Amino acid sequence: MSEQKFETPEKPAPAAPVRNPYIMNFCKVLVEKKGEQHSPEELKKLLEDMYRLYEAMLGKNMVNALPEQVRKEYLAMADDLRNLDYDKIGAVFDKNISNYQEIMKETMREFSEIFLKNRDFKPEQYPVEIHSS
Repeated sequence: MSEQKFETPEKPAPAAPVRNPYIMNFCKVLVEKKGEQHSPEELKKLLEDMYRLYEAMLGKNMVNALPEQVRKEYLAMADDLRNLDYDKIGAVFDKNISNYQEIMKETMREFSEIFLKNRDFKPEQYPVEIHSS
């Protein structure tokens, strides 16, 4: 009797994260404004780092903008990431933050100020910790 071989289906490659083109353009403009020159690969990495850091800063600012009791409930909910999804997150922020555009603009101002005043981009100089995705 011949031995059967079963092929394991290949795992699909993880999808690239969806990036907001408005934020990516914002990051590109900052690099240009600063007058930095980078190879295409260096620029790609820099923009990715900038995007992730901006996203982390925006998240922190959005959480801080929640009313105190809602913030406590959200942070408790966020402790169990398996039960947290975009619908639950959206429900918290949509109901409790009416000025998200102002928070986004203020975060852009904060990010720009730090990025432009520092000679080298170092994520550790920013007010939030970022985690690898």
